[in-house]
Amino acid sequence: MNRTSTAYRFRFRMFVVLIAGALMLSGCQGDPDEAQTASPSSSPPTSSAGSAPPTASADPSGGASTAAPEPSPASSIGPAVNIPVPTKPALADENSKEGLEAFTRYWFELFNYGYATNDWKAFSEVTDPGCGTCRNVLTAVNEHYESGGWIVGGEAEMRSFTSDFIPNIEGSISSFVEVNQTAATTISEDGSVEGTSEARQESIDVVIALWEENRWVMLDFGPPEGT
Repeated sequence: MNRTSTAYRFRFRMFVVLIAGALMLSGCQGDPDEAQTASPSSSPPTSSAGSAPPTASADPSGGASTAAPEPSPASSIGPAVNIPVPTKPALADENSKEGLEAFTRYWFELFNYGYATNDWKAFSEVTDPGCGTCRNVLTAVNEHYESGGWIVGGEAEMRSFTSDFIPNIEGSISSFVEVNQTAATTISEDGSVEGTSEARQESIDVVIALWEENRWVMLDFGPPEGT
């Protein structure tokens, strides 16, 4: 089965900034033909800025243990630092409706983490490489960070999850989610504001996921067809 074939039945509108002089919450779909040839090994560049903080360790001299650095979110004066990678809950690896909901919530947490740190390794491990929308998102965000800038805000929150949990003929499952996203600002290397976006409230979208090799993989995300 070609698992990417289900990922383009919707006109996708990823909640994301696309860095083009202004900051927008709508993304754009990738080329379906290009997605068909995507290799699972192709993953976007990542940054070490969001690496998980080191755990507390004992002082070799026998002194008190050293506490891990405190996480600091992005602000107008600098990018996020010491942001821990979200931990996948055990339920997210269960082939059930509850497991799919837990996985979807975890996927959004990885999106927020990548947005804040430009570290997309964990996100890419649970996202199909044929997700054209995701590829556009990661490319745009990576280019902004590579230029020395960063992003403030833009956190997504999954408010509700609804699914019949019925696979289609290709095996993937579509579910409806209500997602809010906070306002976001792109900051350039010199600290100036490049663009801003308004908060996105009560947006109903579709997530398409596939259970394979004893785990969930996200195929794509976007508004229902016709909206």
